[in-house]
Amino acid sequence: MEDLDGGLVGGLLVLAAVADCKSFSGAASRLGRTQPAVSRAIQRLEDRLRAKLVHRTSRQVEVTDAGHALLAKVLPLLQGIEEATVGASAQTSVVDGTLRVACDAVFARLVLAPELAEFLQRHPALQLKLETRNDLPDLVSDGFDLAIRFGAPSVSTLVCRRLYSPRILTVAAPAYLAQRGRPVSPQDLVDGGHECIHAIDPSTGRLFDWEFWRGDEKLKVAVRGSLTVTDAGTKIGACLAGYGIAQVIDLGIEAHLRAGTLVPVLTDWPDETFPLYVYYPGREHVPAKVRAFIDFVARMMPGPQSEGHAACRQRA
Repeated sequence: MEDLDGGLVGGLLVLAAVADCKSFSGAASRLGRTQPAVSRAIQRLEDRLRAKLVHRTSRQVEVTDAGHALLAKVLPLLQGIEEATVGASAQTSVVDGTLRVACDAVFARLVLAPELAEFLQRHPALQLKLETRNDLPDLVSDGFDLAIRFGAPSVSTLVCRRLYSPRILTVAAPAYLAQRGRPVSPQDLVDGGHECIHAIDPSTGRLFDWEFWRGDEKLKVAVRGSLTVTDAGTKIGACLAGYGIAQVIDLGIEAHLRAGTLVPVLTDWPDETFPLYVYYPGREHVPAKVRAFIDFVARMMPGPQSEGHAACRQRA
């Protein structure tokens, strides 16, 4: 392979064009070169191989037996190179192959799963492998094409794009509020002895803080509660059953809010968000399957979305 370089391959392509067109002028026209450039390419190839490949006369050009023998061996290889490069180029325009996605479990279950049929029907040549993860994997070494995660971006060489910033809602079931009363301020959660459902941040193993944002004001409250969960579905289920008050992401719970089975409280503290990001290895030559999936997820998000792409940096 050390003797194979661009000059040699280029010369072989010129020889193939000369053999097909039977003239330097025809080969030059096909290749988009000048006739002298074609002649020089053939001369360099002959000098390199130390063989006469073309007979030149005033009227025509004929490929020698040595030239025909060479082309018989290399033409299938040149065609294979062309097919391979066309196939590689198609990866940036054709949605097919296998797409591996590492996804936050809550988003996958509550939001993504109900919509996947539409995406796969739209791209029947694509195989989707969706894996729920609590961490942000090393996409390249772990074999993932992209990842979807909640929370501020961590320091990374990956490109990240904010898809949406859902609000954090504090909610309870009507039965709980009827029995324990409705808190009117964040501090009421403590002073009123409310049962608050704790949740563990799977990326850190620590409890999520209970925070309340209103404009520039941010208040952290040390709530109490006997139940701690690691799964958002369990938290929502316990809340629906009237066990306690929970903080939930404003995604995938629309039906409960419309039906009134979950009731927002402390709505005058509406500004806390938990942003959703997609991560992928690079912004150049992004495969079509990756672009298609990101665009599909972005279109699912309600309201305005951020279209920015940037290298990820940790929030201060």
